[in-house]
Amino acid sequence: MLRDYFPNTNKGAELYGGFLHHENCFCRIFDLKGSLNESLLEINNFLEENGYPPSLLEEFNETYNYEYGPVSISPHGYQEQFVVFIKRDVVAKSQMDFLTNELIKFRDERDWNQFHNAKDLSIAISIEANELLELFLWKSPEDVNEEKIKEELADVFTYSLLLSEKLNFNIEEIILEKINRNAKKYPIDKSKGNAKKYNEL
Repeated sequence: MLRDYFPNTNKGAELYGGFLHHENCFCRIFDLKGSLNESLLEINNFLEENGYPPSLLEEFNETYNYEYGPVSISPHGYQEQFVVFIKRDVVAKSQMDFLTNELIKFRDERDWNQFHNAKDLSIAISIEANELLELFLWKSPEDVNEEKIKEELADVFTYSLLLSEKLNFNIEEIILEKINRNAKKYPIDKSKGNAKKYNEL
């Protein structure tokens, strides 16, 4: 839902059929339907699905801007379109939460949750990490296809997010905790520019 998981990138905005007008404003274009009522119905369905109250027909007009709260609707008469702008009006959940939510939606629509136990998700992470490694086998790093790296890296992240969700881990918290532990193991004065393991410093 857009109101809870406001995207931070255009890739994220594309999931809602739009794009970012700027960092804190989502934009989606709707074509004018056969009647104003039909156009409003399509726009309102989108707004309600994404946690925003619908616009009111008696205040809706195809000749002037309609604004309420974070939502504004601007007609483009010569293009027979309406442009819906939505400002980020709440503290959106983290990008990790946004991505996890999209993955869960994708998973549950296909009834795959039954296969996603902690063991199999852990195995999947290892398999995908090895497929990432395989891309580099017998090649110099600059010869590897970047698009394939993206695909395999996305798979590693996907299963990592799903495993964290399965175990109710907060990814941001566990990463920050690990950074703090590593900072103690690798003090700057001993480890800067040094690749040795902490017990060899």
